[in-house]
Amino acid sequence: MDTTTVSETKPARGFASLTPEQRKALGRKGGRTAHERGTANRFNTETASAAGRIPHENGTAHRWSSEQAREAGRKGGQSRRKANKTTIAAAA
Repeated sequence: MDTTTVSETKPARGFASLTPEQRKALGRKGGRTAHERGTANRFNTETASAAGRIPHENGTAHRWSSEQAREAGRKGGQSRRKANKTTIAAAA
């Protein structure tokens, strides 16, 4: 039986083939270029607030029912407790 996986048979392509240092350098270069062109996103509290209002004004924002909100809160709490247990176990 062949036990090779897809990742072992295909070479990495695109950004996956770069080292972390190469990806960082490429990202830095792109950010610098965007600022030089004036197309970089300067996100502050005012623009973030305005961007958050857009879906609500367009009527495309998700409307949570009380049951959906409770379920989301329950999942978040379970995830947080699980993460805390892992952190505590790692520290011990």
